[in-house]
Amino acid sequence: MWFVFEAEYATENGRANWNRPIPETIAWHGPFLSEAEADAVARARMWAKIDIYAHKARIVDLTVQQ
Repeated sequence: MWFVFEAEYATENGRANWNRPIPETIAWHGPFLSEAEADAVARARMWAKIDIYAHKARIVDLTVQQ
């Protein structure tokens, strides 16, 4: 099961700190059945915010192995 994690990140000294997502901007999208589907959504989300330097969307596999 795949999800897309999206957030804007704190900017420190003119650079995005990828370890500090801003809580108010965090969004989860999904679940998606395939990595390809989640990747397409992540790419679309990134292009939608292309003018924001500290924005990132990434895919996350939350599949539980049994």
